[in-house]
Amino acid sequence: MTHYSGGQATESPSLLRRLQQAGERRMTETPLLAVLSALRPDITTALVLPSVLAAVIGGWWQGELIWPNFLFAIISVLLSAFAFQMLSAYQDFQQSLRAEAYPATDLPNSAFTLQQNGLLHPIMLLNVGALLYTASALCGLWLALLAGWPVLFFGALAFLLQLGAVISPVRYAYRGYGMGELGVFVAFGFLSLISAYYAQTHTLSWLPVLGGLPISLLVLLVVLSQNLTTQRRDWLIGKRTLAVILGPERALDLNVFVTMLAYVSILAVTVLTPLPLWYLAGLATSPLAMGVFSEVNRSLTAPEDAVRLRSAALKAAFWTTLLCIAALFISRPG
Repeated sequence: MTHYSGGQATESPSLLRRLQQAGERRMTETPLLAVLSALRPDITTALVLPSVLAAVIGGWWQGELIWPNFLFAIISVLLSAFAFQMLSAYQDFQQSLRAEAYPATDLPNSAFTLQQNGLLHPIMLLNVGALLYTASALCGLWLALLAGWPVLFFGALAFLLQLGAVISPVRYAYRGYGMGELGVFVAFGFLSLISAYYAQTHTLSWLPVLGGLPISLLVLLVVLSQNLTTQRRDWLIGKRTLAVILGPERALDLNVFVTMLAYVSILAVTVLTPLPLWYLAGLATSPLAMGVFSEVNRSLTAPEDAVRLRSAALKAAFWTTLLCIAALFISRPG
């Protein structure tokens, strides 16, 4: 049963407790699920999409995809994205233990709640994150041997941005001003686009940055939507995301703006770059991404509204990437 108090929708305590107990039983029976919860494979998949598209753009431009370089580039970004999720989950919980933080809760099966209940040890998150980053660095080193040192340079910059976002004493993702969201956009968007493209072509160009901009913006939309799902928890623990600073209504306006910008950029890059006309196929997912805004309460009083926004953003990012890749293969010479 849902109760309304002070304009906010809250779930019945007994229902929340039943959901939490059910989640705890599942996590106890299958510890692997607890780790998977911290890895956030849905958001991690979204973070890798710009690299995939940039590599395909490079292969399309060269007329042939270099598969070893493609695999090492994508695996390196994938592992670092998993590691970033682990360290973010670890730091969120550590933030909640600070003296100035207020008591906070999250969804029953979230990594935050599992750490609170002792089902997921914070040190394990830290160790697994370090292991994944090490594996990512090894893939990056091997890619540098295949494609040249610039991929190592861009990879190192992305690595530093990711660590700086969540590791003390920097922790810029917790300080506000949109730095956390911007850091993700640069690390998994701009830098990954250039690196993956260079691994295919051995040249630097603005083509992957422009061609991958729509997907990078949709990935940013995923991050913004995820921050809306945890907005109250982040406010309580002192994590200053844009959702916390702006509040639900203005944060929702920002999501609308980023969504529109993503699809306008598809039209712009098709006109202004050598990318094929088929690239406009990416516009087909605009109803999926934009239609959800008419279905949610503007004040996002129900948690399900923010979850629905995140789900739509994830689907839009995935299917837009797939359509853009299909467009490149259809128009490939020969």
